[in-house]
Amino acid sequence: MTLEREVGALQARMETVEMELQGIRSDVREIRDALVTARGSWKAICLVVGLSVSLGAAVAKLLPYLLSPSP
Repeated sequence: MTLEREVGALQARMETVEMELQGIRSDVREIRDALVTARGSWKAICLVVGLSVSLGAAVAKLLPYLLSPSP
């Protein structure tokens, strides 16, 4: 093989590696975006659960007073 052929083959392999790296880069961005979205969703779910537990506790505490006959 001549030097020019070797350089051409290496150049073609390098272009292939660069294209694969672009694909990996876009995949990593998608994974990062999914993680960021999941992190925000997780916090929202915790907020909703916390509020519902607080409301449930308040109702459970006040329910006997509301249902008891007044003297």
